[in-house]
Amino acid sequence: MADALKDVYSTTFLTQLGTAISEHDSSFDVSKFVQDTVNAQWSSLKLMERRDQITKSLHNQLPGDFKQAVELLCNISTTITGFAALCLPNYVAMYGLDDWQTSMTALGILTQSSSAEFAIRPFLVKYPEQTIEQMIEWSHSQNIDQRRLASEGIRPRLPWGIRLTQFVDDPTPIFPILKTLIHDQSQYVQKSVANNLNDISKDHPQSVINFCQTHWHDSETTNWIINRGLRTLFKSGNPDVLSLLGYSQHDAALLTNVSLTASSKTTTLNQTSVFNYQLTNVTNTDLPLYLGYRVHYVKKNQQTSAKDFFIKRVNLKSQQILDGQFKLAWKQLTTRTLYAGNHHIELLVNTVPTATTDINLSIS
Repeated sequence: MADALKDVYSTTFLTQLGTAISEHDSSFDVSKFVQDTVNAQWSSLKLMERRDQITKSLHNQLPGDFKQAVELLCNISTTITGFAALCLPNYVAMYGLDDWQTSMTALGILTQSSSAEFAIRPFLVKYPEQTIEQMIEWSHSQNIDQRRLASEGIRPRLPWGIRLTQFVDDPTPIFPILKTLIHDQSQYVQKSVANNLNDISKDHPQSVINFCQTHWHDSETTNWIINRGLRTLFKSGNPDVLSLLGYSQHDAALLTNVSLTASSKTTTLNQTSVFNYQLTNVTNTDLPLYLGYRVHYVKKNQQTSAKDFFIKRVNLKSQQILDGQFKLAWKQLTTRTLYAGNHHIELLVNTVPTATTDINLSIS
């Protein structure tokens, strides 16, 4: 089993963080900071709970003046970087809500060494209009991290973040930011724009479709973002999305001799199943096909939960037979627990199940 993500907050990291602060503030007691943080509940705390615990322990020793405290944190942000450094912008979120301007300046700096995507959200709730204006300004920044923050921080359904219900209800203020960033040349930013569109599509599909139709074929970059941003609507078989991306569910019914076979009908944990598929285009026209497969994973209660996977895109010529293969590894993940039972596998053509097989997984 992979190490838990929360373990990025280790005593080694805490010591590194405390030492970096003490180099700028000699009154900061590193040992006390570590002891205050790693309390009796530490081992049971989840990732973001550990982040908050660190932030509270920092507050116990940092200067009482917020401006002085965040100046110190900004000074160490070139040393304390990466995912674990989320605790630094979190300090701004927890203790800076009454000082908007200082907080915005600090988050614009701190996001460059970690990410302020979670920390910006309380400000969007308390100061929606002026914080949106700040996000728009960041969307035009020369700094890649600030541009990414402009999109990632305002995602309505950001995992682990506060749900921004005002944008779940009405995403209109987000689109000017996405309009700017959909042409961004950084994949770091592009992925965020796509994820933001995907978030919005879950509540306002037509708004996202309209936006994507406007920018489809602007460039290869915009097409990549749109393909990724429409993934939930595509998987659901939304006809407007399929049509925009050049696919039709009706084409799946035009194929013949469609089959899906497994190398074995049984498997065990940590083994890999091999699947072979075949299909034939007997029509007189080429068919654009998006191939995938769906696994109906068995849950603890023996119900199932479906997960879709991509295989390939292909323009299948008239009278052509397509043979292919894909593999499925049966491994326990931090994001998915496998349970014994019969797993149903479907071959998807333009999101339509066209052939099926079953794998019985045993856990021993």
